[in-house]
Amino acid sequence: MPYSANKEAKSIVTPLTDLNASNQELNQFAERYTRFALAIGQHDELYVDAYFGPRAWQEEAFWQPLTELRSQYEEGCQVLAVIGENHLDKELSGRYCFLEKQWLSIGAYLDLLEGKPLSFGEEARRLYDSAVAEYSLAELNSIHIELNTLLPGEGALASRLAEFKLSYIVPKDKAAAVFNAAIDKARELTKKQFILPAHENCEIEYVNDKVWTAYNWYKGDYHSLIQLNQDQPLTIDRYLELATHEGYPGHHVFNALQEQLLVKEKGWLEYSIYPLFSPISYLAEGSANYALRLLMSQDERVSFERDVLMPLAGLEADLTLFHQVFACIKRLGYFENHVSKLLTDKKIDHEEATRLLVDDAFYTHSKAEQRTRFFEQNRSYIINYSVGEDAVAEWVESGTADKAIHWQRFEALLSRPRSASAMKVTR
Repeated sequence: MPYSANKEAKSIVTPLTDLNASNQELNQFAERYTRFALAIGQHDELYVDAYFGPRAWQEEAFWQPLTELRSQYEEGCQVLAVIGENHLDKELSGRYCFLEKQWLSIGAYLDLLEGKPLSFGEEARRLYDSAVAEYSLAELNSIHIELNTLLPGEGALASRLAEFKLSYIVPKDKAAAVFNAAIDKARELTKKQFILPAHENCEIEYVNDKVWTAYNWYKGDYHSLIQLNQDQPLTIDRYLELATHEGYPGHHVFNALQEQLLVKEKGWLEYSIYPLFSPISYLAEGSANYALRLLMSQDERVSFERDVLMPLAGLEADLTLFHQVFACIKRLGYFENHVSKLLTDKKIDHEEATRLLVDDAFYTHSKAEQRTRFFEQNRSYIINYSVGEDAVAEWVESGTADKAIHWQRFEALLSRPRSASAMKVTR
């Protein structure tokens, strides 16, 4: 190789000593970030969704005035900017980008804690790194027209839909058997694709009086507590959806792979904490919502529900039309974003939001009340389910119908989370 070419090659190679120093700087900032997120959690019990880092850091966290936290945040921004000036390789650059997005989202959450008004769109951008498109009411109208076609008959569409659903509601005394079977099947199929950590497991608990339908509480050491809310009756399709969303290959696997591959193997402790209102939720909820689409084809899903779940629930009804109807209803997720946006931006009040969910999303009044309370508590978080799912699907499936490649890409997303903006770049 000519000398000049060799000299040029050397000039673009970052020395290993520089990379080691940069990694150490990132380790130090990861501790700053983790401790700071724990401090924010002293102001909001919902903020830290999961933590499995050093116990001492959690024990040393204490309540501090918001003015002090704001000062620490600004200092951290300066430190982060200095680290960003370093020459980082691809792996460390990805690590830096994750820390940067997560840190900046804390600044937005501090704004909320300080009482500064943020619009729904600004929240979505600053907390979840995602843009929110305006909702077209023409889309809502097309969904209503399609449902009218699928469910012909007398009376209002909401009444016809409510009556149609009755044949598919799982009795509460059958819920445990149905959900356990769904979890077992989801785990079996996931283990055919992923090598899961040894001794991973999910505990299931049935609860009441929550604003959500189900929740995964990740406890660390590859263990999750999944709670299923019994406030509202659930149709048969929801059990497999929730098993894959909260368990396999959804939230439980998402957290377990990060703990194994990033926290324990690499020592990247920034992944030992999950701030709920932060960019990582965009991928966490999007991938969990997408999980069932990857795990089973539509025919496989219908067969399992028909042959296993329906008998366990003591139900007998045709699932073909049912899934056509609920595929249509799922599209109302974007309408729910719209309602939450109107509520967050104070264009409507609690009563009007509930009415819209009853009249246009066909919820019962009690379910609409529960959903409105979820919007009030979580605001723009709602976008992570619909917008996040579509983004994950596009990233996983783009350019190929090969299921093996889809699984590889999905595992890559779970093992090394990307923010919304990072998912738009070339793989």
